[in-house]
Amino acid sequence: MGVNGIYGLSGSGLDIESLVKVGMLGKQKQYDKLHKREIKAEMEKEIFAGIYKDLFAFKYKTLSDYKLQSNMSAMKASSSDSSFVTAKANGAAVPMPHTVKVNTLSSNAYLLTEGTIKRANTTANGGKSIQLRDNVFKNLTKNADGTYNYTDQNNVVHNNVAADAKAISFTLNGTDQTLTTEEAKKNTVSYTFEELYNGKTYNDLAADINAKGTGITASYDATTDAFSLYNKTSGKESGIKLTMAAAADGGENAAQLFNNLDFVQSKSGKLVEDPAGMTPPVYKKFNFSAGNEKGCMGADGEVEIDGKKYKGIKNNTLNVGGVSYNFLQKTTGTATVTVSQDTDKIVENVKKFVEDYNKLIDDLSEKYNTSSWNYNTSSDYEPLTESEKSGMTQTQIEEWNKKVKSGLLYHNKIIGNMLTAMREAISTPVKSVEGKYNSASSIGITSSNNKGHLTLDEDKLKKALAEEPDCVYKIFANDQDNYYGADANKKHEYIRNDDYQNRGIINRLYYNAIDDGIKKVKDYAGVSADGKDETTLGKKIKRFKTDLDTFKDKMDTYKSRLFKKYDAMETLIARLNSMYNTIFGGSK
Repeated sequence: MGVNGIYGLSGSGLDIESLVKVGMLGKQKQYDKLHKREIKAEMEKEIFAGIYKDLFAFKYKTLSDYKLQSNMSAMKASSSDSSFVTAKANGAAVPMPHTVKVNTLSSNAYLLTEGTIKRANTTANGGKSIQLRDNVFKNLTKNADGTYNYTDQNNVVHNNVAADAKAISFTLNGTDQTLTTEEAKKNTVSYTFEELYNGKTYNDLAADINAKGTGITASYDATTDAFSLYNKTSGKESGIKLTMAAAADGGENAAQLFNNLDFVQSKSGKLVEDPAGMTPPVYKKFNFSAGNEKGCMGADGEVEIDGKKYKGIKNNTLNVGGVSYNFLQKTTGTATVTVSQDTDKIVENVKKFVEDYNKLIDDLSEKYNTSSWNYNTSSDYEPLTESEKSGMTQTQIEEWNKKVKSGLLYHNKIIGNMLTAMREAISTPVKSVEGKYNSASSIGITSSNNKGHLTLDEDKLKKALAEEPDCVYKIFANDQDNYYGADANKKHEYIRNDDYQNRGIINRLYYNAIDDGIKKVKDYAGVSADGKDETTLGKKIKRFKTDLDTFKDKMDTYKSRLFKKYDAMETLIARLNSMYNTIFGGSK
């Protein structure tokens, strides 16, 4: 009789544990077979998650780049005098020369210390103190009760001023517009008496101005002992406006601070004279006062391109006819900017496309054409059970799993259809392109094998570009801009459903081959390896897990039945032995 898993006490000589294990072998094989199907489904989902990621990146990053006219119809611009004007051309620029004349440059608002900074307290650190308190006050002392005393530059003594009272306060404005109350509050820089006493410096002032984000850049140069304010945007709408607060709110001290910075204005690389023509020159100064606004604005530039005047130039840049001009100085005559095709860049981009395309299609082809057949066993590689793993090293297990995974997508219909669609997108001529260069093969892009791997004949491509400069862009991206509606989804459907043969190869890939592949992969396997989704594979994995749980319960029930069966056998044998001993025991 079996007691707590111990059998054979009847003296029957039967190994009950072994008999049960043998009896369970058939059931265990059934369970392992189902478990391997579950593992293969999980592996397949993991592989498809990687494919989805690659397809998504290929469509929205790689293909998007190759639809750009700036890449596939690249142009370049050269200037006859780069000290006056430089230029860049995009794909929409027409190959031709342009005459350029710079009448005036746009200028930035710029204030800087004329000589060195003045200070109220000239005895501190030899008159070169970087402390703001030494700029504004002849002295600033702290009382025992935490209040402050100071003497202003007019020798007026102020006693018992609260520590948190505003000592300096002003507002910045980098535009020609009037600030709202909220904007003025945001653009205000303020310091209390306590902050000044504790050591606010010119560098702190510069940092606090820069942090406001008004476009005004401040800096202090300790070597020259000079302060500057500069608006990085040029033009008459950008400037430097400083509004001092009311006298009681720190405006008087703020005015004194900026007056001591001794600002003059620089415009177009020269200090502004006021009045002009004086010897020695007299430069325009700024007299700040509490409650008032002072400053300066930039100025617009004026240029002539191909005889047409362009006024209101900002930042000395202008985009005309696909050419971006950068003006550096006023010209006495004219400069010539010549636009021509950038053949080297186009060839480089086509070469890069072939590499990117091959990387994807080679990977898909390998998955599609690789079988998991194991010639040693004349059967497919199957996932390992735990008992099978127990006799293998970790490296052997990993190599085995690679072989299992490598063949999971062998002749997969989704992958096969996508490969066919990709090859058709490349090989089909673009009917809407006139001339002899209307297909990928005509410009040197051909398939080296039936798996769709591409090769590029660069000489053939250069010859095509020399004869028809826009052939690459048309073959790659034709028809992408034919939709003029506002709805992006409708544009997608329009291009997708428009005449396939008239579309460029990139649009065929983008809107058809890769787009269809992404949708089918997403429906079948989802976007991640997580099996808890409602995709075809996700549902399949969940069914396998449910079936495995159910089968495991059945196995436990069957195992219990086997033990009960052998329990009964043990009991019967024990009774027979007892009867035998009773009957024949006494005759011995």
